[in-house]
Amino acid sequence: GIPIWAISLGLLYRGTPVFGYVYAPPVKQAFHGFWAGESGLDIPTGAFLNHNPIYTSADAPSNNHFFNLCSRSTSVIQPGFPCKIRMLGVASYNFLTVASGATLGGVEKNPKIWDFAAAWAIVQAAGGSWISLDSEPLFPLIPGKNYGDRSYPTLAVSRADLVPVFQPFLRSLA
Repeated sequence: GIPIWAISLGLLYRGTPVFGYVYAPPVKQAFHGFWAGESGLDIPTGAFLNHNPIYTSADAPSNNHFFNLCSRSTSVIQPGFPCKIRMLGVASYNFLTVASGATLGGVEKNPKIWDFAAAWAIVQAAGGSWISLDSEPLFPLIPGKNYGDRSYPTLAVSRADLVPVFQPFLRSLA
């Protein structure tokens, strides 16, 4: 496999991530991002990789572009899928490749809140869109509630207009 692992830290305000930091030591990459969203906070917005600004890709899907999967979401590999498929093995890093513009999208079938809270803020700060494939909203989290056994099937894409391009392939994941 690809020897990637990461340390992930998300700062939540009223149950919703507003800052994320992820460090992937094997590749010496440090991501961070600020995203106020609908929090009402007056904070800067931006996403960074090793202190350099990053942005999602504006490219249209093609056979020259990548889309990341987790090992439990291989059912999306169907005729007509618009990109090349890759599996990285780390949910947070999977989504951060969207933030950095390296991939057009990524999907995870069973990530836990600690797998993506930091990446959630970074992806959106970079210009991406985050879509829950579950009927329940991701955020805000409720203080005192145990989220240890809850999975959050998730799609992250480089921009909102790609959701209808990829979502038809993801019906089996929800």
